Amino acid sequence: MTHKMKKIISLTLLLGSIHLFAQTYTNDWHLRYSPADTVYGINLNSALNSVPAPHNARKVIVAVIDNGIDIVHPDLQANIWVNRDEIPGNSVDDDHNGYIDDINGWDFLGNVSGDIQYDNLEMTRKLRDYNKRFEGITSKNVDKKDKKEFKEYLSLYKKFYKIYDPLQKRYFAVKANKEEVDLLIREIGKDDPSFDELLNFEPSSNEAKLARRRTLDICKKNNLVPSAYFKSVKGSYEYFNVQYNYYYNLDYDPRSKIGDNYLDITDNKYGNNEVSGPSPDHGTHVAGIIGAVRNNNLGMDGICPLVEIMVLRVVPDGDERDKDIALAIRYAVDNGAKVINMSFGKAYGFNKKIVDDAVRYAESKDVLIIHAAGNDGKNLEKESNFPTPFYEDGKKCSTWIEVGASNIDQNPTFFSNYGKKTVNVFAPGQRIYSTTPDEKYAKFDGTSMAAPVVAGLAALIRAYYPHLTAAQVKQIIESTVDKPTEKVRKPGRKRKKKTKYKKICTSAGVINAEAALKAAANTK
Repeated sequence: MTHKMKKIISLTLLLGSIHLFAQTYTNDWHLRYSPADTVYGINLNSALNSVPAPHNARKVIVAVIDNGIDIVHPDLQANIWVNRDEIPGNSVDDDHNGYIDDINGWDFLGNVSGDIQYDNLEMTRKLRDYNKRFEGITSKNVDKKDKKEFKEYLSLYKKFYKIYDPLQKRYFAVKANKEEVDLLIREIGKDDPSFDELLNFEPSSNEAKLARRRTLDICKKNNLVPSAYFKSVKGSYEYFNVQYNYYYNLDYDPRSKIGDNYLDITDNKYGNNEVSGPSPDHGTHVAGIIGAVRNNNLGMDGICPLVEIMVLRVVPDGDERDKDIALAIRYAVDNGAKVINMSFGKAYGFNKKIVDDAVRYAESKDVLIIHAAGNDGKNLEKESNFPTPFYEDGKKCSTWIEVGASNIDQNPTFFSNYGKKTVNVFAPGQRIYSTTPDEKYAKFDGTSMAAPVVAGLAALIRAYYPHLTAAQVKQIIESTVDKPTEKVRKPGRKRKKKTKYKKICTSAGVINAEAALKAAANTK
């Protein structure tokens, strides 16, 4: 699970729990549509029943650019893309595409000895680069040509340490709590003691006595059993450990493990074919929403029955890197993908031009890009979420759909980013049930889930009607949305504020699969 997903979980607990469970979020709610029951999914089941597959329907390749996918999940395996021009395991680039044994896609975070699991946030990387140039320099002696960047450096420095300083204090406090809990677990001999077991065991040291007393006080005060407290301490430590030691750690830079020249986009001979990666929860969930095998009596059904999922791993636990994004987009296009799903984003860019060039390339090759709008409850007219469909020259990609997240009653979710000119559609993105690694399933929240709902619909349209262009599919999806007439709750912390969909996205609504599929059937 990416750090974006962790943020949503914490915000959900803080802001959305009362509303979140006010209605029953069934495992397939996002596919259903029943206004009488206040269930506003995408009406997929009705769409598939009312619009049968044409005789010339064919499978569509959807590239999932994410943190990896469990390609042997029984609900996904049959729909994973296979590069039939490559001979498995012979260590030869049989199809001459530059990637050796790329059977199911490519891992741009891997090398011969393993994979990168954690990386910094982009703001950390930017500050580290700025420090090399400007540390020790003042506004009085900075070169005139560097004044603009120096001003950006000072602003970034201030923002970074506004986060880092309290994070450091919090990390060491949580670490101390975990050390106390670990001590108690060793002393008692189990990690799930009862209250009486914690009360009655004999500590062997003053440290253990103090740890027991503190833990008993916390459990009494918060009406917790010790095992629940131990679990919460462990979870807090895991969260803050990643934040402190990886996301915001200026001394941590794993890129040398890959062995590429990061500043050279032409240096693309890096990575490996281990597309699952070390922790593919997020990508596996995204893939299931798009293309889990339908009607196989397993956990859930994907949206598109005629799909092949191409796996491209670029997202670590941390922020993705622009070079990897650009190369993954190009790989997807060159290897036949007609839809690309990108359920990731970051607050800062590094090399926007190389990503723009890759997006332009996809646009020129009639490939549709679906991108998650992000989970900060912010207006994208005021703050960016990279990558974006807007090129540096002011033009905009014509085959890009930016997706916000809606909930079961067709309101925008509290966490979804929005924008009257920047977000195109909303789609179900709360309590979405899908595949996770090791033959499991789970419900996740996020625009990361809303984007593959749209990608699945886009793939379905392109599979049924292969003559339609990417731009036509975009227009069909956006022009057939449900447009609520009443005001809806505005995303963000101030949930009492009301707005209309036309003020938070270009299409003014939530996607509708049946309306879109019928419109596609009548489009020449």
